Amino acid sequence: MKTSSLLFVAACTLIGACSDAELSSEKRVVVFGVDGLDPEMLQERIDSGMMPNFAKAIAGGSKLQSLQTSWPPQSPVAWSNFISGVNPGKHGLYDFIHVNRDDYGIKSSMVETDEVGMEMTLFGYNVPLSGGDSRSTRKFPAFWEVMSEQGVPVYVHRMPASYPLTESKAVVFPDMGTPDLVGALSGVAYLFTEDEEQTARVSDSYRVERIKMKRRNENLWKASSRIYGPADTMINVDDFLEEQHAAEAAGDFAAANKVAKKIEREQEVFTAIDLMVDNTGDSPVLAVDVDGAYAIAGLGEWSNWVPIEFVMLGGLVPVPGYTRFRFISAEPFEAYAVPVQFDPWAPVSPISTPDEAAGELADAIGPYFTQGFADAYKAYKGHVLDTSGFINESDMVLEERTKMMHYGLDQIDETGGLLFLYAGSLDMRCHMLWHTSDAEHPHQEGPGEYDGVPYDKQIDRVYAQIDTMFGELMARVGELEKEHGEEIEVIVMSDHGFAPFRRKMHVNDWLVQEGYLVMAEGKTKTGAHGLAGDDIDWSKSKAYAVGFNGIIINRQDRESQGIVSDSEAVALMAEMTSKLMAMTDQGNKVFTAIKRADEVFSGEQLAQAPDLQLGFNIGYGASDECATGAVTGEGVIVDNDSRWSGSHLMDPELVRGTIVSVNGRDLVKDPALEDITATLYKLFAVEAPENLDGVPLF
Repeated sequence: MKTSSLLFVAACTLIGACSDAELSSEKRVVVFGVDGLDPEMLQERIDSGMMPNFAKAIAGGSKLQSLQTSWPPQSPVAWSNFISGVNPGKHGLYDFIHVNRDDYGIKSSMVETDEVGMEMTLFGYNVPLSGGDSRSTRKFPAFWEVMSEQGVPVYVHRMPASYPLTESKAVVFPDMGTPDLVGALSGVAYLFTEDEEQTARVSDSYRVERIKMKRRNENLWKASSRIYGPADTMINVDDFLEEQHAAEAAGDFAAANKVAKKIEREQEVFTAIDLMVDNTGDSPVLAVDVDGAYAIAGLGEWSNWVPIEFVMLGGLVPVPGYTRFRFISAEPFEAYAVPVQFDPWAPVSPISTPDEAAGELADAIGPYFTQGFADAYKAYKGHVLDTSGFINESDMVLEERTKMMHYGLDQIDETGGLLFLYAGSLDMRCHMLWHTSDAEHPHQEGPGEYDGVPYDKQIDRVYAQIDTMFGELMARVGELEKEHGEEIEVIVMSDHGFAPFRRKMHVNDWLVQEGYLVMAEGKTKTGAHGLAGDDIDWSKSKAYAVGFNGIIINRQDRESQGIVSDSEAVALMAEMTSKLMAMTDQGNKVFTAIKRADEVFSGEQLAQAPDLQLGFNIGYGASDECATGAVTGEGVIVDNDSRWSGSHLMDPELVRGTIVSVNGRDLVKDPALEDITATLYKLFAVEAPENLDGVPLF
């Protein structure tokens, strides 16, 4: 199903067809997907007594073993392998970021969007009449599409790399890749603050707003601010665009950026809010007035979810959402607001299938995080939140997922079928908190604690929280087995494991150093446009990198300015592989595996893969700058002095995932993600799609 752009959908009336009769099945299967659950870390914590529910299951015959992850071991790739049951050569998703081979810029790996076609200019607004549709890039059907089409009820309670949703008879809620209301993949959070250590700043994932609390009335302090909605891109800015394009054509990118800021201000949409502190009680209370709706929170606590609405198209189009606030400090005043979520009862773009499922879930558990990866990792990485604040929000997300789990169990209680549950908080905390317990990591902060647990034990704590969630799951499964008189198959799985990330590699800087990527005359690094700017001499460049685990050959007949023939590419890749495998840093091998794309992928999408797959050693990984193809000029390998301190973007064999057959099945082979998909098809006697890579495990 195509999903139109936010404003186009909001401006139009959508008419949905009646759903088919409810599906039913006598069989029930539950798959609990825990992002980042590492088999060795899990076993260690079972053995040490931290995870009594998993220990009970293992003692009762459940079987735990490692699971092959994907090449590369990135979450959108790995989950796509599971979703489809095939390798990236067939489903077509290779990285968080894909290259646009027309101009060497970047594009989403998960979403492709049509350009707006015909437009009508009306009262200063450009109203699109065609185009602007978005769809998933995945080229192979999802298991829920296949199973529900053959009569099996399927409930997917959050799934990474599934947005935009495709039409099916299953109930599906997407996760990673689902934006907040303004269209930001990680969400745009807010910090309203008087703290002198926090400077006003804006990024693609947070805004720090400096405020001045008026304290003339000691019982009631007040301050005003605003929360921004999605840009009103229908406002006509053609004159500005002409000015911007002229500046770019002249090579004056500073002037072009100034015009871009003018466009941003012209299309800016916001809702005013009043922040108030009530001091009449024993402790201060935050009250936030959002256009007549109030968010209330005690000190250190979260408020209720509060509706917020942005008005667009000259006041004709309301765009509703929800947010909530945490009252961090009274003096100096500080409050945090989560990114604005879609209104689940009236989403301006589909956030579930069927459409009404989002509202039905909200009826059961209240408003919820509709965006993917809701844990505030970007705000924490940017030092908008401290460690306690990050863990606190992540706890809230995990509690919400537990509510979703029980709602999903109610669903299969009624209809039978397959329930998939997803929890991403363990992954996020391993990424962001690894430095707290790794004395060798370059990034170090002072000690502290949250909820009575020291920071260096917080990864243990989130493993224990997953154990508690698993215990609740198994208790409900036991009740359902008694009620329905049948055994329920339960599988726990993860997409990958985890390891430290201490040193980062600027891959394009290495390619420049070795002469494979050639800078334009007078250039030492790329500018704001990355490889799509005028900083590279493509007539002399043989290779480049965009993304986290690959090197791409600048091939003739594929890249817009390619110079390497297919026959030359073979020797070139062998030469680069030899150099990379010999690379050392501080006495360590940087890579433990380098693979050609045709060694690890097969299928019709093979030509779109990065030509060399980089299997980093433990402790190493690509820098953030690699995602956009930047040449930094900072050197090849440098310290990763960042809170983003744990990773899995390494050699897949070093960060294998986890599979637990709770029912104690003997697996017929070394399991891979795709095999779990094939197993689900077999369990429900579903005819699998042709060319499936996975095979049933039992």
